[in-house]
Amino acid sequence: MLNKKRFRVSAGDSVRVQVINQDSAEGVICEVAQRDSFLPRPPLANLSQVVFVNCLKQPNLDTEAIDRFLFSSAVYGIDAVIVFNKTDLLSDDDTTKLETVEHYYRNAGYKILRTSVPNREGISELIDLCRNKTSAFTGLSGVGKSSLLSLIFPNSEFRTKDVSGARGRGTHTTTHIKLLTLDEISFIADTPGFAFVDIPTVNENSVAEYFPEIKTAIGQCRFNNCIHNTEPGCKVAELVDKGEIASWRRDHYLKIYREMVKKRKMY
Repeated sequence: MLNKKRFRVSAGDSVRVQVINQDSAEGVICEVAQRDSFLPRPPLANLSQVVFVNCLKQPNLDTEAIDRFLFSSAVYGIDAVIVFNKTDLLSDDDTTKLETVEHYYRNAGYKILRTSVPNREGISELIDLCRNKTSAFTGLSGVGKSSLLSLIFPNSEFRTKDVSGARGRGTHTTTHIKLLTLDEISFIADTPGFAFVDIPTVNENSVAEYFPEIKTAIGQCRFNNCIHNTEPGCKVAELVDKGEIASWRRDHYLKIYREMVKKRKMY
């Protein structure tokens, strides 16, 4: 029936199953309940939040990947948690750099958590953040996502691989979506990573609405059609100069804005 409707069932879907063989526990999916949310790549349904795992080093922090991830999550209407893993590798100077990055994201309203697998830092807090929710864990290669999940699910096996190569990047070890049960009402999806190149398409004039600290400045610029680039009287530029908005956040907003303009002109 689902094939006739050309509907593909995804991890996280709630379904009604008709049992056709009690002995072998075989069944046929007859109906898929309406979804509360959906991420198309990788396909995940009914997510409450996405946990994006990052590192300051090994591999080096990629704030553009974070911002594209946060933009995509916001467009799909799904909460985001930013995890900074491998804190055991940080020197005092590294910790100061991380505090600066955290400051800007926290002030923009995002949930931030630090973790370390060897020190078990932040693991109980991470589990608490996932209670009563369906969460998806993702991140760039080599950030230690699978190692974190191994602590949360000690009886499950996750493939891990050391970071290597000239760019300090790892290789993805998760090749398919795995939905794991934390408790009877809490689930965590281990994913092969989200596509940060193919971000969702929106009208270019609405891109700023998905950057919370830029959104607060909407309507305060001298010109109504300000895109927050180099226009005189731009409130966003003023806040960047004051250090209240990270310059990289404005740069990444502008990059996405231009991508949306290009897409509109192409179609």
